[in-house]
Amino acid sequence: MPLPPAAFAEALLREARETHPWLHHPLFQLIYRGELPRAQVQRVIRQQGCFFLDTLRHAAWKIISVGGDTPTFEDLERQRALIPLVVEEGGEDTVGGKTTAHAYLFVKLAEALGIARDELFSTEYLPTTIIEKNELFLLQRSSTLEALCGGNIATESINPIHMQRMADAMEKHYGVDRAALDFYYVHVEVEGDHAERAVRILSKLATTDAEQARGRLAMRRALTARRICADGMLEAFVGPAGR
Repeated sequence: MPLPPAAFAEALLREARETHPWLHHPLFQLIYRGELPRAQVQRVIRQQGCFFLDTLRHAAWKIISVGGDTPTFEDLERQRALIPLVVEEGGEDTVGGKTTAHAYLFVKLAEALGIARDELFSTEYLPTTIIEKNELFLLQRSSTLEALCGGNIATESINPIHMQRMADAMEKHYGVDRAALDFYYVHVEVEGDHAERAVRILSKLATTDAEQARGRLAMRRALTARRICADGMLEAFVGPAGR
């Protein structure tokens, strides 16, 4: 028997909190405590640009993946429900707000950490970083169910915790000015809403054993991809002793 939708969503959220590598991996623990040298933190941020500089397309796939060749009325409703997620990534300044694209905020963060824009955009990415991005984008293209469980539930649900810890570490340990940390603080503010929106949509999508199995697998695929990327950065920048 499938779980009630609310219980299913809560089980996924709990698993994400308990296992997400951004919260528990040794690499991020080093950053939180300020024990990773600044030069290595710069290399981590440059690697993360592979995904964070491309989050608008990542968010847009949520809408693109809704429906088949001809949409149903329910598809139209789901598409509209997902539009705010895309607007936030692309920048609310495009619709009269003030916050710009999250990717632009990431560029600002990198520059404050001493990474020139040209340097950021010319980063040579590790194979494990490419694996992470490809898997996360594949989940977005698969279906709305995979997109929500592999994105909003898997990572955005824990971002208020992780992003606050990163902001605190950057300011306290790595000398980044508070004004340059908007990338983190924006995610602290909006990601809880992203997760709640995903839960509401999931209540209509994940109602059978098969659908819940797909959603659970999508979340675990996303977490595995994040872990592979973190493992790769730790191996490349710290070495085996850092494990």
